[in-house]
Amino acid sequence: MPKVKRIASVVAVAGLVSVASIGAANAADPKTKGPAEAAAVNARLLQTEMMVAALACDLRPSYNRAMRTFQTELVGHGKVLRSVFRRNHGASAQRHLDKYITALANDASSRSNFDRISYCQTAATLFDDVLSSPSAGFDQMTKKLIQEAALPIQSR
Repeated sequence: MPKVKRIASVVAVAGLVSVASIGAANAADPKTKGPAEAAAVNARLLQTEMMVAALACDLRPSYNRAMRTFQTELVGHGKVLRSVFRRNHGASAQRHLDKYITALANDASSRSNFDRISYCQTAATLFDDVLSSPSAGFDQMTKKLIQEAALPIQSR
């Protein structure tokens, strides 16, 4: 990804994800251990943000294409994230995971309602960047787009 485009991607995701991450992460911090678990959280953040953007901005075709393109990666990360919540919450893991994902979606939805035009412009850029990434680079893409864009959140 060219440097200018990568910077635009980081800025776009920072605008979309950073506010969501603060509220949702505080609601149900997944307490990850290691890079595989952090990658699973990043994948869920990105997936949820794209889902809300698809609905709020009528970007369903882009969302569906991204889900098909990265299906293998998303399924794998979903399994890891469920294991994180099982370790942290035992028998109530599914309830906590559902609460976490709902908080992410609610935060994204609130931001989309606040300034729909800017939100949708940023979301369109996000989809362009995600869809131009190779599936083999999914973890690197989410790390760059989310961890770097939301660095203050990671150090909460």
